[in-house]
Amino acid sequence: MVKAIATGMRRPRCLSMIKLFVFDLGNVILPFEHRQIATKLYEKSRDKARFASDEIFTFMFEKDNGLINDYETGQMSSEEFFGQLKERYKLDMTFEKFRDIWNPIFQENREVNDAILYLKSKGYPIFLLSNTNELHFSYIIEQYPIVHVLDEWILSFEAGVKKPEKRIYEIIFEMMDVDKDEVFYIDDIERYVEAAKKYGIQGMVFKDARGLWKAIDEIVKGER
Repeated sequence: MVKAIATGMRRPRCLSMIKLFVFDLGNVILPFEHRQIATKLYEKSRDKARFASDEIFTFMFEKDNGLINDYETGQMSSEEFFGQLKERYKLDMTFEKFRDIWNPIFQENREVNDAILYLKSKGYPIFLLSNTNELHFSYIIEQYPIVHVLDEWILSFEAGVKKPEKRIYEIIFEMMDVDKDEVFYIDDIERYVEAAKKYGIQGMVFKDARGLWKAIDEIVKGER
């Protein structure tokens, strides 16, 4: 739903040249724990003898081959995603009951919220760049007002591509006229940050709010 450090021989610009911040969503703005989904689905299975909750988790979320990949790139609808899980695991539940298990896995990181609000007060535009799905994001926009503070949303299920594919990073520059090394990207997954850097975008691997604030302070003070 669009609300719509370079490596190699060339040296990156100073962090003080940053004009745009791009945040990941899960485990940056909103910490989450999704293993509970598999546990709760297993409890609703009529075929417990054949499948364990670990197998359900892997089938859904395995990095390269998990069913989530087609769902998060918009290749299947929410109903189709649920239908495949229901058939495979003989789930005794409606789509509505599935949604109630699937969605409430998030919590707020208020320190990160404060960092976003601080950046907005300083006049920085902020984009969201997320591998996510229709059910989760529909729930998030209702439950977590912080996402409405962000200027643009780049969502994998609408873009048809996920991080770390180059195409999803390119969308940033279709939305704002900015040089690649004027963008600062924050993600908790190192390979996504490294992919961004490969394409010329500056960034950091998110560990905690303290590290984020340290990077922000360096950038903002450099502007003075």
